[in-house]
Amino acid sequence: MTQETLVHVFWERVKTMPERPAILHKVGGNFRPVIWREHGRVVELVAGGLLKLGIKKGDKLAILSNSRPHWTWADIAALSCGAVTIPIYPTLSAHDTEYLLKHSESVGIFVENNVQLAKIMSIEELPESLRFIVVMQGEPSPSHPNLKIISWEDLLKDGEVYLPINPTALPERLLGVKPADLATIVYTSGTTGVPKGAMLLHRNIYSVCQSMSLYVGFHPDDVALSFLPLAHVYERMCGQFLGIYEGLILAYAESMDKVAQNMVEVRPTVMNGVPRFFEKVYNRIQAEIRNMPQAQQYLIRWALALGKRAAVYREQLQERPENPSDEVVRKVYRGELRVVDRLVFSRIRRRFGGRLRFMCSGAAPLSHEVQLFFDTIGIPVVEGYGLTETAAPIIGNTPSGNRRGTVGRPLPGAQVKLAADGEIMVRGPMVFAGYYKNEEATKEVFQNGWFLTGDIGEMTKDGCIRIKDRKKDLIITSGGKHIAPQYLENLFVGEGLISHILVYGDRRKYITALITLSPEGLVNYAKAHGITYSSEEELVHHPQVLKEVEAVVVRKNQRLAQFEQIKKFLVLDKDFSIEANELTPTLKVKRKVITEKYRQLLDSLYEAEDLNLQSK
Repeated sequence: MTQETLVHVFWERVKTMPERPAILHKVGGNFRPVIWREHGRVVELVAGGLLKLGIKKGDKLAILSNSRPHWTWADIAALSCGAVTIPIYPTLSAHDTEYLLKHSESVGIFVENNVQLAKIMSIEELPESLRFIVVMQGEPSPSHPNLKIISWEDLLKDGEVYLPINPTALPERLLGVKPADLATIVYTSGTTGVPKGAMLLHRNIYSVCQSMSLYVGFHPDDVALSFLPLAHVYERMCGQFLGIYEGLILAYAESMDKVAQNMVEVRPTVMNGVPRFFEKVYNRIQAEIRNMPQAQQYLIRWALALGKRAAVYREQLQERPENPSDEVVRKVYRGELRVVDRLVFSRIRRRFGGRLRFMCSGAAPLSHEVQLFFDTIGIPVVEGYGLTETAAPIIGNTPSGNRRGTVGRPLPGAQVKLAADGEIMVRGPMVFAGYYKNEEATKEVFQNGWFLTGDIGEMTKDGCIRIKDRKKDLIITSGGKHIAPQYLENLFVGEGLISHILVYGDRRKYITALITLSPEGLVNYAKAHGITYSSEEELVHHPQVLKEVEAVVVRKNQRLAQFEQIKKFLVLDKDFSIEANELTPTLKVKRKVITEKYRQLLDSLYEAEDLNLQSK
């Protein structure tokens, strides 16, 4: 292999394993395999079409689409030409998309369909740099006087004509792709203001894949189901690029709504997810258990209780020297677990396809309760930690050494240390080159060669990292107490009635919260308690529902110190959503956006406090 870049790894795979399946995607109602030879041919034709359009090394090419094979083909083709790719979430507004196109100076953009094309066409002043648009699905409509708008099929045809006439064009571009070259500009999700473009080099991407391969240990026949957005650095690095590096089979889910069905069809062995996904699955299973006959409920709850005790016992063994009595206890657990696994856990695993060895969680903290549940049923969820600026994971657990409640140990090549205030600092080949056209922001996040992550952590005795909270999210009450809001919020995971909770109280005397309810949880609660209603809004504010929410808050408060407890809360009419700009595409709460949006409501929870202060 002449160069250590994922582009060269890709073409090496095409050359050395041409008949092996590379990807799976739905065609005509069934998942169809695409072998590496076919995979490479599509990328080759797309690259040829881009060269015919005049793409030069260093040109910026945007991709605005949901995850699909075309996303990967466009990405690898652009990188093979020496271009720089700009991933854009398909859920972004025209205004936000306009900003990214202009800021990145993109010369072209791949859009998924005519819906996304219409979004681009709605921009009043298109960037001067933009020359062409490629529509992945369907015939382009409408046209534009100053832009070349072509279909995916026509781009492939252009490549088919261009490459034989210019046989050395693509090979020469490939030779010109170097590890130190800029590969992609990934814009942060913008939870705290204007998005910043993190410049990731080819060596950043390669080093992360290399570290993951050495650290985790994948199997040659692993099948990964990809359903998270490829516009996010997590899925792109740990799904698309890691799949190429390892030679895994990557199956593209049809959509988020079809993941459960696709798992049964594809039967994946590994899979990436985000905490919100695991929480929803957990809540759904818990709701189904509650609706079962009493005898079945008893069996399942007994099995889960036994499994949890065994899982906790295994964890304790990792933290202490072995003694003879441990082996006796292990034998008892092994015998009982074989029974409950056959009767209960194996049936649950079949809903995930029946072959999952492990799942990975990233992008946000994972609830201990949810992680313990999956560990109990025999599908461990390994949590890791990384940022856009580190090309995703720099710290991670492994299936064989999964330490719940931590994000694991630093990956090979990643140097990690904690600052005096607990901030996690990183350096290594995976750390980005800085923010595009933003030297001031770049200087702010580097200190003596170390990247400042902005996350507060602590290290366990055995070298694992535990994330406490975002540095800027930490709440300091008016009494000087430091509170990590994510810790409080994670206590509510698994409560079927509650969807989201946002904790608030910086510089205030006590802690308050905004709570949204789960539509599915509401319906189940109403059915179980014989509540009649005419609309979801009416149900949200039903006295019995509010009383139940209050009871949940009281229970959680019992686990907290006095200064951490939620003294007041409000239940909102609707759940937080991506469409309302309240959640990121990976379903993380946009704390700053929501706080500003509901500022008056939050302030109303402190009116008595403010009046008392004024009277003094």
